[in-house]
Amino acid sequence: MAPRDLLLVIGNEILEATMSYRSRWFEYLCYRPLLEQYFKEDSKMRWEAAPKPRLTDRSYKKGYWEKFNAMNHNEQLESGKARDWVLTEAEPLFDAADVARCGKDLFVQASTATNSAGTDWLRRHFPDHRIHVVHFLEDSPLHIDATFVLLRPGLALSNPERPSLVPGLKELFDKNDWEIVECAEPARHGKASLSFCSQWLSMNCLVLDSETVCVEAGETAQIKQLEKLGFDVISVPFWDVSPFGGGLHCATADVCREGTCRDYFPKQIEGF
Repeated sequence: MAPRDLLLVIGNEILEATMSYRSRWFEYLCYRPLLEQYFKEDSKMRWEAAPKPRLTDRSYKKGYWEKFNAMNHNEQLESGKARDWVLTEAEPLFDAADVARCGKDLFVQASTATNSAGTDWLRRHFPDHRIHVVHFLEDSPLHIDATFVLLRPGLALSNPERPSLVPGLKELFDKNDWEIVECAEPARHGKASLSFCSQWLSMNCLVLDSETVCVEAGETAQIKQLEKLGFDVISVPFWDVSPFGGGLHCATADVCREGTCRDYFPKQIEGF
């Protein structure tokens, strides 16, 4: 828990993310035996690792969290608007869970775990994909899958409390006839005991295909909404896992998929 944070699967490549928390630096070792197995069994599989960061004091703003915790909520949101987060640009840093994949387009969230240097590294590493940097109204953003979820071609789920601060995002989706709907109200408010994950794990669902989605069993409003949108919903009791670092999407990493890479956004927005 949670492989989605660490492993970024693009086409036939599995990329180990840098990670930006010192406490998670060695986490990639847990998946190495499995990656070695995939590599041996599939001659077309590409196994890559982003440059492992040093994570010295130069990578973090000194005294950042003391300053942040002394702010009121509005001040924290203003800090978030300005992208004034804990990371510096001393080295490329990104978590895989800050990347939402959609065919030829990768939406990379600027966050407390992903800096501009990390986004630039991804842009150079995946030259055949279009990298879109996205930014939402949140004081301490961490991973995109409880903020903006791609459900199926033409439909996305957004967090009503975290609107996009990048005009190009809505413009791109509108231009390509995508609908963005706000997710349902979470069944729970606040965090689970001992958990740092928010109540918005309600929208942290696992999409199996364009008609099937897995949702946490207690999120009845989210289940009903997705059913109305035409999905066959599989309910999975998963709330007690959240203290270990996330929801259904976080706990999975799709390594074997059917189909080909398609272009879901043929009409691009210049500069985005």
